[in-house]
Amino acid sequence: MKKITSLFALLFVVAMGYAQDPVIDRFPDNTTGLISTLGDDGTGVYCADYFVLDEETTLGEATFFGLASTPGMSIFVEGFNVFIYENGGSEPAGMPEDFGTGVLELSEIDPADYTLFEDGQYVDFTLSFTQANGGNQVTLPAGEYWIAVFPNVIGGPADAGRWNWFGSISSAPAIEPMLIDPADLFGAGATNWFNISALIAESFPSFAWHMTNEPKVSVGDNIAEMVSIYPNPTTDVFNIQLPASVEVISSSLVDVTGRTTGVEYNNGQMNVSALAQGVYFLNLETSHGSLTQKVVKQ
Repeated sequence: MKKITSLFALLFVVAMGYAQDPVIDRFPDNTTGLISTLGDDGTGVYCADYFVLDEETTLGEATFFGLASTPGMSIFVEGFNVFIYENGGSEPAGMPEDFGTGVLELSEIDPADYTLFEDGQYVDFTLSFTQANGGNQVTLPAGEYWIAVFPNVIGGPADAGRWNWFGSISSAPAIEPMLIDPADLFGAGATNWFNISALIAESFPSFAWHMTNEPKVSVGDNIAEMVSIYPNPTTDVFNIQLPASVEVISSSLVDVTGRTTGVEYNNGQMNVSALAQGVYFLNLETSHGSLTQKVVKQ
């Protein structure tokens, strides 16, 4: 019991609640987080959370909620990793140091392809699966899976760059989360996947994260069905929402006489605040075809 208690003190951190609106209901409402970090010395401690897809799903965006052991850990982060495994009975059918065992292995994702939100000791990672996968959508069939996420950091996994994945006590998947410490850095013998609740002698039903899906895109899809332009009418900005796999090649906004307004597409928006009220036509040339849509400036 003393060994488990000591391990508990090493592995967990206490934190205040963190408010977020998840899509997959794994809200960060636990007071503990578990280390899930890969150091530049090649050692790591990894956590995995069980989830089920009831139907074929194209993965959209995901946010993973966590806590730094040391404020300012972002300066130590060199990349982020997302590994998804099939369920191997009651544990992941693979692990991050055994490459090729996952159904998805997004390793050392470039910082340009994810967002790190840091507020004091709170550190969350948000990414688009399509963007992190080089622009290719990630579609998984219905089934049981495990997701393991962790930053790769400067220093050892338990040093200043250590990241702790928040728990969720309001979620109760059919299988509790697991931890693996291949190099046995904490001396608990968890060199294979180990149930976290048993490891820390405390209920730990799930990790905190949310994930959306996105429409599956094929070459033959109608681009008009994939694009959402809002608000329309608008007084200032049109938002242009596209699947992450659709690239905008060129754009223009013209008036009813066909004259180009000079307004440019930038980061999913067109700012028309300087234009006169009236009807305009938005032209988009994308990797999946062309679109022209009438828009109204009020």
